[in-house]
Amino acid sequence: GDFQRTQILTPISAHGTNPATCTMAGLGVVGVKCDAKTGNIDLDDLRMQAEKHSDDLCGIMITYPSTNGVFENDIKEIIDIAHENGAQVYMDGANMNAQLGICSPGTIGADVCHLNLHKTFAIPHGGGGPGMGPICVKAHLAPFLPTNPIVKMGGEKADYAISAAPYG
Repeated sequence: GDFQRTQILTPISAHGTNPATCTMAGLGVVGVKCDAKTGNIDLDDLRMQAEKHSDDLCGIMITYPSTNGVFENDIKEIIDIAHENGAQVYMDGANMNAQLGICSPGTIGADVCHLNLHKTFAIPHGGGGPGMGPICVKAHLAPFLPTNPIVKMGGEKADYAISAAPYG
C-alpha cells in the first residue's frame, strides 16, 4: 500500500542492467557513490541518499559480490540502512560460484535474492534469459509471488503469471 515508494537506490558501480531493470519497472533510480579503488558502496552516501528519499524509497538493488567481484565488508550494514529507511533489499547473486562455500544468501538479510545460475551451473547466458535462475523471497513477500493460471502456486495476493512456465 505504499504506492508513493517509487525510488530505488543503485550503486554506480552496478552492471548497467540494474538501473535499466529498475527503469523498466517504472522506478526512479538514485545512484549511490562507490569507493574508487574497490567499488564498495560508500556508506556515508548511501545513508544520505536513503534518508533523503526515506518517504519514497522502495528499495536498493545490490549485486553480491559486486560487479567488480568484491564482497562488500559492510553488506549487513548496507541492508540495515535500507531497512531503517523503509526499503526492501533486492540482491542479485550475480555469480553463485563466488558465493558457494563462502556465504549463504539467506543469512545476509536481503528480502529478495536472484540466484543467477549461469556460469556456475552450466546454464548458458541467454538460455532462458540472461541471469536465469530462481528468485527467492523472505516470508513477508511470499504472498506477492506470481502465480500461474493452470498450476495454482505463488501468493494469495498475486493473480497473474510472469512466465508461461510455472516453475521458471
